[in-house]
Amino acid sequence: MSNYRDGVVRDGSSIGSGSALGNIRDGIIRDGSSIGSGKALGNVRDGIVRDGSSKGSGSALFNVKGDVVRNGSSLGSGSGIGKVSDFTIKGMERELDAEIVAAYHFLIKKIV
Repeated sequence: MSNYRDGVVRDGSSIGSGSALGNIRDGIIRDGSSIGSGKALGNVRDGIVRDGSSKGSGSALFNVKGDVVRNGSSLGSGSGIGKVSDFTIKGMERELDAEIVAAYHFLIKKIV
């Protein structure tokens, strides 16, 4: 099980415990152990998750709109993959839906 605290995603079962898997800051997901450090894995902008290293760049992987994750490249398009609740990381409940799913995709398990 993974958890999230202060911008860092960890592999422990309780919030704040375990080794760091990566971090998220300003919509960019990185593989570093502190906020803003590490290699950029992907980004989120306007509900669309991309594989680029800066916000809004790269090819679109999937989008999140209305609690539904879809495999389309524009917001609301594509077939459904699942709901946001299927990809939630403990402690991330207050973050944006697209950031929650993107962190899961890049740091826990690939969705598409």
